[in-house]
Amino acid sequence: AKAELFQGAWAWLMRGYRNNPEAAKEAEEAAKQAEKLSADLAAEAKKAADLAAAAAKAVEEAAAQAKVIDSKAEVERQKNLSDAEANRIRVTAAADAERMKYEASVLKSNPMLIQKIIAERLSDKLQIMMVPMDGKNFFANDVMRSAFSGANSSSSDDGSDDPAPTATASAQRKPPKRP
Repeated sequence: AKAELFQGAWAWLMRGYRNNPEAAKEAEEAAKQAEKLSADLAAEAKKAADLAAAAAKAVEEAAAQAKVIDSKAEVERQKNLSDAEANRIRVTAAADAERMKYEASVLKSNPMLIQKIIAERLSDKLQIMMVPMDGKNFFANDVMRSAFSGANSSSSDDGSDDPAPTATASAQRKPPKRP
């Protein structure tokens, strides 16, 4: 078969050492050294690749351990938060129970406070004044007697100066608050 070559100028370069045996020996030694250096460089490259792989593996293991540590820390944090919340609920419940016991003892000793609390909660627009039933030790006792004696004078004909002890509560509208 006929080989087809591209058209154009062709140049051939040939180098040979047939008449110079020392140069051939030096070239052979240089080739051996180059081969040795090539093998050494390949071994070093393989060691470097192995070290890089080991370092990458160590980094992956460290990242995995960091994730485990982070997850354990998050679990511990959630546990501490839930313990703190439970403790807060216990303390609040104990304080509420103590407050309720105190209020119960106060209401037991002063049953009229129940009526006062009810009257206060009826409306925030009413002013309420609670007066003792017997009228003793009340600074406005005379004022209240005179206010009610005019209304009760026609109905009380038993001859006593003191009206019957009654619990009174006066209510008066509060003026509207202006902004």
